[in-house]
Amino acid sequence: MRITNISNTFNFNQSRILYNKKNSYNNYTENPSAKNIELKDTLRYPINFTSQKRIFSSANKKLAEREGNFLLLKMKDIPCPACGKKMLTKAQFDEISDELSNAQPDEYLNIIGKYTDYMRPIEESVYNELRDLSEITFDPDGNKITDIRTLLVILRNSKLPLLQDMQMKLLNKMVSLARTLPISEKIPLLNKIKVLKSEVRKKNATAPFRRKIMLDRISKVKIRNIHSYNKLQKIARAFPTSLDMNSAWIVKYSGKNKYNEDWASYDIALRFLSSSTSNTDHILAYSIENNHDDISNYMAMHNACNSIKSNKPFLQWLYEDKENRIKFLTDYFQKCSDLINNKIIKKKKYKNYVASATQTVYNVSQGIVDLRNIADCKNTDGTQAI
Repeated sequence: MRITNISNTFNFNQSRILYNKKNSYNNYTENPSAKNIELKDTLRYPINFTSQKRIFSSANKKLAEREGNFLLLKMKDIPCPACGKKMLTKAQFDEISDELSNAQPDEYLNIIGKYTDYMRPIEESVYNELRDLSEITFDPDGNKITDIRTLLVILRNSKLPLLQDMQMKLLNKMVSLARTLPISEKIPLLNKIKVLKSEVRKKNATAPFRRKIMLDRISKVKIRNIHSYNKLQKIARAFPTSLDMNSAWIVKYSGKNKYNEDWASYDIALRFLSSSTSNTDHILAYSIENNHDDISNYMAMHNACNSIKSNKPFLQWLYEDKENRIKFLTDYFQKCSDLINNKIIKKKKYKNYVASATQTVYNVSQGIVDLRNIADCKNTDGTQAI
């Protein structure tokens, strides 16, 4: 993922001047009192509120083609370096899509249940709730209800208040922050928050609370104080989404889509697995270092996990779940090493992929994650890797 436009508050060229490429691996310091990483200079590069849309110039088309040709995307059962669950290839996903299209809606739950090993933790937790609910929920004729949308609508009644409560707490934090700002900045921000609160309070609304729209509205409020601006960003980015919260997933897909139509059971079933398809991630975010675009900076990653990682500095992303992510990275590169050493991947340009990519991870993590020895491991048949 990369930034193509930025908030009106800061000038991109000015912020890029403050960014020192020579120290691109040394811009972060560990905060011992928290899991996250704090930037030494919050203006080293801007973080945009709005959706990060790629400008399809000829250069970016070539980049998309290179990413799409990354061979690890076509290998089956590679563990995601972000969540540890296996990734689906496009071919596998197409097969599942065809299987669902030839089935009846009340069969969808059983079909996607065969692929829980590929589901991300969020989707798997939702699936488990639906499966358990289907065992105790019956229609007037005494038959078990297995239609995915019907089950989601039933769960919505208990999940919506939880989601609304979290959203209101975050909006109240924004109110507290707004009260510390000058009157010229406080009033516009409070007005935006008031509108957002009215949307959150709609208990019977089936239209989703769109986080992207919320972020876009907030970004249009100019705040000159850098500390306050960054604090507002942090609160805004904490709003739950269907990518990272069980309740948000259920509320979103039990409501209406952007066309104001009910989500169909078929589309919902696909959503359980579409986020698990593999995608190309840049270890060092492409928005930070535009010229570092080759396979030594590539990892295969779940589509949704890649969206969550977005353009975060590697250390910040790592420390969100440090212990597990080091394990998942180890499993990922070990699997890649096996595929290359056993000549399942035969292209010459991939011969040194594990060595170069683990070196990139070592650099961007400031030596915290050292997996370089994986490139020297033995093949699965016991022979020494070349």
